[in-house]
Amino acid sequence: MGKLPMGELEASVMEILWDHEDPLTPGQVHELLSAQRPLTYNTVMTILVRLWRKGRLERRPAGRAFAYWPCLSREEHAAARMEEALAAAADRPGALSHFVDVLTPADQARLRRALEEH
Repeated sequence: MGKLPMGELEASVMEILWDHEDPLTPGQVHELLSAQRPLTYNTVMTILVRLWRKGRLERRPAGRAFAYWPCLSREEHAAARMEEALAAAADRPGALSHFVDVLTPADQARLRRALEEH
């Protein structure tokens, strides 16, 4: 079974972790996230543990807590989501064609270069 999609809070936590180079503790994530919306520390801790159990985060001991960081970069995550969407399409060539149709000319050129490199 594939990974479940992220909810809004999970996505917000991931954005914070992607924006920081070093692993963050729940307290640090709570402080950063609380600037955007009022949340309890326990809610943030629950989200971090949930993301870790889903395999989206890694963690290591940091004092009495854990420090968390993403398993995939933001770009790797986006690519995985595109692959999941493509895998779910009944008409894979049709889905690819529609995807290319909505790309800007600059993104089409980037895609062309990426395909030539591979």
